[in-house]
Amino acid sequence: MATPSPEATDQFNSPFDAATYVRQSAQLLNLAIPPEQMASVVENFERVQAIAQPVLDFSLPDNLESAPRFEP
Repeated sequence: MATPSPEATDQFNSPFDAATYVRQSAQLLNLAIPPEQMASVVENFERVQAIAQPVLDFSLPDNLESAPRFEP
């Protein structure tokens, strides 16, 4: 397995910038977000990030293997 470059590692360690993410994602998707809606869209992505943060902070051991089949 290849070691990530310092630039790739830095992007995951830097704080989430919802406004930049929304702006860049909209551009990549050719999605026009009306200026009057932009603040609400950014606010919702900030909420999504806050909800996801505990999962992102949870460490997994390096030797963990995925299950061959998920059974709830």
